[in-house]
Amino acid sequence: MQATAQAAAIILAGASLGWIALFSFVLSPVAFKQFDTGRAERLVKHVMNAGHGILGLIAFASAAAALMAGAVAGASVAAVAGAFAFLCKFALAPRDDKPLKGHRVLKTARIVASALTAFIAPVLIAAIVLTLMGI
Repeated sequence: MQATAQAAAIILAGASLGWIALFSFVLSPVAFKQFDTGRAERLVKHVMNAGHGILGLIAFASAAAALMAGAVAGASVAAVAGAFAFLCKFALAPRDDKPLKGHRVLKTARIVASALTAFIAPVLIAAIVLTLMGI
């Protein structure tokens, strides 16, 4: 049972890494190169709103599987990665809020959110290593 849970945790964390790589290193750069800024920002916003919640759930599922495998540290780190994914979705994802009177709207939020999504990858790699070590 522990070996199966360990394999599931690693597979789920790997799937999360795949989503991060696709979003941060393929989708966002191509969107900003191929489309005008407005369309690229809308595309990245929609993909973040649709995909980062699933990314967080997959990372939490990896944490649960690592916990069942007995890797408490691996589970904790995977749960932190899931929390980061939800933060990217809810806190960093661009909003449709109206700007405050007298303030400019900064259009770099989507690029920053894409880049910060990439920083979840080392956390997931640490979760995989800790789960493999059974820590």
